[in-house]
Amino acid sequence: MSLGVVRIDAFRRFGGLILAFSAAFCLVWPFCASAENWQARIYEEGSPQRLVGVDKKSGTFFYFEKKSPLKARFSYPCVTGQLAGDKQQVNDLRTPEGIYFVEYKIASGLDFREYGGIAYTLNYPNPVDRLRGKTGHGIWIHSKGFELVPTKGCVAIGLRDIAEVGPNLLPGTAVVLAWELDRKQAAKNDTAKLLTRQMHDWSAAWAARSKKLFDFYDKDSYSKATENFDAFRQNKERLFKILNFIKIYNREIHVLEGPGYWVTWTEQFYTASNLSTEGIRRLYWQKGEDNKFRIVGMEWTPRDVGMRADFLQGRLVAENIPNLASDAASEKPIAPRLDMPEMAGDAAVPAPIEAKGMQAALQVPGQAVPARDKTDALSAKPDVLVRESQDEQNPPVVPRASLLEMAKNLLMAISEPLIPKRPAEIEEPAEFIWGKGPSIGNEGRKKETAPEKPVEKDEKPREKIVPAVPDTEKTMDAARIATLNALDSWNRAFAARDRSIEQFYDRKNYNRVLRVPHGFSFGQAMIELRRHYSRPWILVINRPWKITVRDDAVETSCDQLVSSLNGMEQGVRKLWWKDDGNGKMKIVASSFQPRDVGLRAHFLETISGDISAMLEEWRKAWQAGKVDDYISHYTSDAVQQGRQGAQNIRRQKEGLWSRVKPVTVALSGVRLTLDKQGVRADMSQFYKDSVGRSDKGIKTLVLHFDGKKWRIAREDWVANNQQARLAIP
Repeated sequence: MSLGVVRIDAFRRFGGLILAFSAAFCLVWPFCASAENWQARIYEEGSPQRLVGVDKKSGTFFYFEKKSPLKARFSYPCVTGQLAGDKQQVNDLRTPEGIYFVEYKIASGLDFREYGGIAYTLNYPNPVDRLRGKTGHGIWIHSKGFELVPTKGCVAIGLRDIAEVGPNLLPGTAVVLAWELDRKQAAKNDTAKLLTRQMHDWSAAWAARSKKLFDFYDKDSYSKATENFDAFRQNKERLFKILNFIKIYNREIHVLEGPGYWVTWTEQFYTASNLSTEGIRRLYWQKGEDNKFRIVGMEWTPRDVGMRADFLQGRLVAENIPNLASDAASEKPIAPRLDMPEMAGDAAVPAPIEAKGMQAALQVPGQAVPARDKTDALSAKPDVLVRESQDEQNPPVVPRASLLEMAKNLLMAISEPLIPKRPAEIEEPAEFIWGKGPSIGNEGRKKETAPEKPVEKDEKPREKIVPAVPDTEKTMDAARIATLNALDSWNRAFAARDRSIEQFYDRKNYNRVLRVPHGFSFGQAMIELRRHYSRPWILVINRPWKITVRDDAVETSCDQLVSSLNGMEQGVRKLWWKDDGNGKMKIVASSFQPRDVGLRAHFLETISGDISAMLEEWRKAWQAGKVDDYISHYTSDAVQQGRQGAQNIRRQKEGLWSRVKPVTVALSGVRLTLDKQGVRADMSQFYKDSVGRSDKGIKTLVLHFDGKKWRIAREDWVANNQQARLAIP
């Protein structure tokens, strides 16, 4: 080949690259410019009850609360990215500008100097960011261990400041990140009012099972920002034919204006002839060429927001269904099948709850359950987990008959986003991606010794919370203190299945104290304890105990969830205490009333850190091709894509990895759901091997706890049809 031909060929290639780059820049540039140096304005119309605002220009962090209008409750100095401007790509050292939402809290495993030990993650990139081609992950609100210096893209405030405002940064809290924040709140806004009405109309069209639902979407933008619109539409049309009814219940709809887009969101309860689920629904709107707003992005976060309990009590009002005939009305209904209201990657698919397996709701107080050998059961020394939820709200009592009826007709999806509060290892990330290996350049870096972490002031103390009781007598105060001490010891003994718990009961006077409600007999109380003690392990979650001092006895009660190998039960536990004459408080009556007290979400939150660490260990072992470490994360009878048992899984992996080595295993978007078989984890997975093959899809794991560790009992995989690509932050 002549030199001239080589030069011409090289020139053609170079010219082609220039044209491709120019075309891409022309497409992306208008979107990028729309968010640069964005000046945010907040309107009273549709504004949320709480809101975080960050003014990058002045370096100020605001926390607003709605006091008609919004008022700044806290304001602190803050620092943002090292470079000015709106974030466009990974590691560009800029802080994004737009509307974001708090996802979860990371409370351990962080470098104290860089992050102050606590961080709150945001949902960057949001659908509009993806539509505009922005890259990167892991934008946090955090602190700094010593001095406030510019970050790699996050928002940082002082240690004392984050301790003060942190308890208010609940999941779902809206965060406005702007170059400049206009704090003069306008009372009304026509666009906010319009989009509130459009979200109502969108919900009504969905409930009517009408094809008019799809008119609310920008097909092309939605496909780029959220999911393939054609697949989304086909799934919805199939559901419209399958389901006998759909009802949508929305709480107050909130609206915020972003740079070139708007966001509406609400707490939502969805119920249909095959399931019910609740969570947070967010819609992202942009104007089209016809000057009409359409949905370009959608987010759904399954979460226990208390709407299912209100639904069971008849306190919810569904969206008014317009005079739209269902497009499925003339079709012959198809036999119902399990489906979430969204695509598989959007939320886990729940398993049906059978009437006989309604866990706590269907347990009968005082029911005798055969126990194993008493001596062996009581002498066991299991690893147990005791947590106290600080949520003191008392959900309404759900009648047992209502729960039975619901069990026959509905599937209940109780789900929370995974909250990796205790990641196994976090390598000082510029941008945190759970499940990602060490950042380039951090290998071999000697970790600095950080001073001892301060006590987290945003977490309530473990001591029991005693509601104020109007009493002035010292004897009542003494009884309260003595009961608190005895109750704390009883609680620990119960969670640890310690046989010494019997010493807390006054056998002689049990159920014989006047004006004290009689619950279990002494024999029934012991049978109930032995039923728990006969299990290999138990996990106990309590809300704070409430104490009421009466003339005859001290009444204590709390909402409680007990999980074990045989399932989970929850309800209200009550204990009545009385001085035995020797200065010791003893239990003279007890009861446990099974009911749904809304602790399933707290249970998921409690175990999510341990599951996060386990999944990261599993991912690392898989990526490294370490068979022994990999198999250690499975139960002996695990099922993986049709392979039965851990030994068969081992043989398959040994044969495969002897020929082809894993190179990259990346997990993202992990969500946990309670399943009748255990805990279900759904996630997006990217895999690449040493010969260049790669795939991407949805991985579903069913996890079992063996008393010490969560292990994989079942593994399923569904590949995406689209070509897999690794999204490097």
